[in-house]
Amino acid sequence: MRIPFRPRPTRDELMASPLHVIVRDFPETLAEFRAHGLSLEEFGHQTLGDLDEFGDILEDLEASTAWRPRSASA
Repeated sequence: MRIPFRPRPTRDELMASPLHVIVRDFPETLAEFRAHGLSLEEFGHQTLGDLDEFGDILEDLEASTAWRPRSASA
């Protein structure tokens, strides 16, 4: 079975997806959550929009996934 490659997530996708889904689909983001002290065991069901302050981590998540190509539909 071939696992499909995921293109770079949009800012809206990062804001709307539960944190555990972001890490599942974009494993390189795990280091960013750890660097920001966010426990996926505690906060994994929440979205970035649910958090009080998400600006810095959103920028870091975008930077960590920047190597991925953009979606063909974008």
